[in-house]
Amino acid sequence: MTYSIITREIKRRSGGSCIRTALPVLLCLMFLTGCGQKLENRYNADEGLLRMNSVNTSLTEGVHAQGFSVGLALPDNTNYNSEDITAEAALLVEYGKDDPKAIAYKNPYARTYQASITKVMSALVCLRHIDDLSQEFTITQNSTINVSGSSRAWLRTGETMTIEDLLYGMLVPSGNDAAVAVAEATCGSLDAFIEEMNRTALQIGATGTHFVNPHGLPDDNHFTTPFDIYLTMNEALKYDVFRKIVGTISYSPKYKDSNGVAKTQEWAGTNRYLLGEAASPDGIKVLGGKTGTTNAAGYCLTTAAEKVSTGEEYIGTVMKAASKDELYNNMTALLQKIH
Repeated sequence: MTYSIITREIKRRSGGSCIRTALPVLLCLMFLTGCGQKLENRYNADEGLLRMNSVNTSLTEGVHAQGFSVGLALPDNTNYNSEDITAEAALLVEYGKDDPKAIAYKNPYARTYQASITKVMSALVCLRHIDDLSQEFTITQNSTINVSGSSRAWLRTGETMTIEDLLYGMLVPSGNDAAVAVAEATCGSLDAFIEEMNRTALQIGATGTHFVNPHGLPDDNHFTTPFDIYLTMNEALKYDVFRKIVGTISYSPKYKDSNGVAKTQEWAGTNRYLLGEAASPDGIKVLGGKTGTTNAAGYCLTTAAEKVSTGEEYIGTVMKAASKDELYNNMTALLQKIH
């Protein structure tokens, strides 16, 4: 039985809800690496490339499934066209083509901390599971995060907000409190959501990624690679609502406080390109993206961009720049490589 058939059967029996008990089986069937292998030590860039390039054969004679790399840009495990990139890692690829190419890359499979870029995966998991984003959710005590410097959407226990507004709160002001609410609204609990994040990462081929939370606050076992961020953005950009939200400069949700009284506030974005604080190269339009910053991760950004003359789209990622200025200088240098 192939992985896709197994997945469909599990979803049929579970009503399409988040799959907790099936995770160990799915991991074994997908990657054949053994269920007991420690996740934090499992990634090797060359092995990951082999998996992406491989062609999987089903148990049914004569039936073949294409490898993960079909329809994806696949950089070498080297550096290319990146002499002017000073950040630790970066990647620029074509998006939306049958045979996309990697245009420039530096350490594309290096393990990095993703900080709030984590929220791209959180959004993807939510959008895969929730069809009606107008559903309301009441904020729980779990959204109270008392970590110094933690970005917030200023949500309070007992307030009621639509899931779509929670996505805005997670992606526009990068609210860690909103990320927790998105997780609980999607899967009922943080644990179930985090398992689904990791299952989704493996399903899309992001074998160098592991999540322990839905927001990106630092943890040694919470990591990714520039290539895996590309894979996640590649999926998330298929949703129009994701594109709309990550391209938003500011947003004012209308919701209810714990007493049912109407309430609003204004959330401001953090992307300098969208805010007009950084200029993209001539002929290139930044469509949106996600920033991420912690001491461990440095300054990070993944973004979708468009070549205005042709409408062709690209995904660019810069990881662990030393400063915000360096981050945007590096991203601009990447986008200048689009011809």
